[in-house]
Amino acid sequence: MKKIFKAGWVILALGAVLAIVGAAFNGVKAVEFNGFKVQTVKKDTAITKTYAKKEFERIEFVNGSGYFVPMELEIRQGQDYSVSYSGSSRFEPKIDYQNGTLKVARGQEMHGFSFDLNNYQSKIDSKLIITVPENVKLSFVKVNGNYDNIKLEKLNIATLELEANSSEKLSLNEVTTERTDIDMNTDEVTLTNSKLNNGELSLVADLVVSGGELTNINVKVDSEGRVYYKDGLVLNGGGTQLADEVYGYESDDDNDADNDSDYVDNSEPSADLDADTITIKGKYEIKNNTGVTRIMNATVQGYRLTNKHGKNNLHDQQQTNGGTLEENADQADVLTLSSRTGENTVK
Repeated sequence: MKKIFKAGWVILALGAVLAIVGAAFNGVKAVEFNGFKVQTVKKDTAITKTYAKKEFERIEFVNGSGYFVPMELEIRQGQDYSVSYSGSSRFEPKIDYQNGTLKVARGQEMHGFSFDLNNYQSKIDSKLIITVPENVKLSFVKVNGNYDNIKLEKLNIATLELEANSSEKLSLNEVTTERTDIDMNTDEVTLTNSKLNNGELSLVADLVVSGGELTNINVKVDSEGRVYYKDGLVLNGGGTQLADEVYGYESDDDNDADNDSDYVDNSEPSADLDADTITIKGKYEIKNNTGVTRIMNATVQGYRLTNKHGKNNLHDQQQTNGGTLEENADQADVLTLSSRTGENTVK
């Protein structure tokens, strides 16, 4: 009851502040705080702008005040170096060139928040496009902040770092990297005919990988989404983990009977994975927790399926309540499917 009483006073106080601010600005208007200064939200107009054309080998996004401003981002191969922006005048990014580095700071000078969230959000779609010539290899690309969509296409990058806490979609098409660090909380990640090397994909998203190659890449998917590996994708070193280590692996309860038919799964749900027409090089492991892992038409020398309480199906071999199945597991190229209570299937 005391908490409700206090919450009521907070709401009343906020209402009073809103009334005072509204009166001060001659009625109901969208206002924002710049430090301790109250000001009306700047007028939002559509603009199109092309920035000075200069050569660069590095691209770095810095955390400007518009870190959470919605915007589409596209970095791709083009005929020349170029940077162009179309969209909201309030959210125009700041572009700077420093010693071969293209630096981009997100727009919007406002610090704090707006009382009128409907008016504060722009109704104008915004997009930033960066192009580099075909023969250019970028030494470093770092993108952080939240975007509606991020698209990289036909790029050769030595080191790629992508980080976003909330975005709609990330797509990489014909992108080659030497070192890779991608950490995304997004709806969907799509990799098409890309060759990513040496690093990690840490995702809260659906993941679709078509063609290309992942070499020494550790894929971690922390969601209940879907993972698709297909169309000739090569998996060479690294591994895929569809469950956090704390669930079902490192902290597994060894006191549970391995074949207890009454076992109740209280572990964290994990994604399903479907793989069709892929190639495995070396030792590769896919770890799951409660999801289903299905492998079809794989080019690989051997398999090892292990499950604590779930099902294993390896061609004509079957287990319904945990265990291990093997087929040519002593070969050089072996795919291991590990699960706790999910299902491993190879056809």
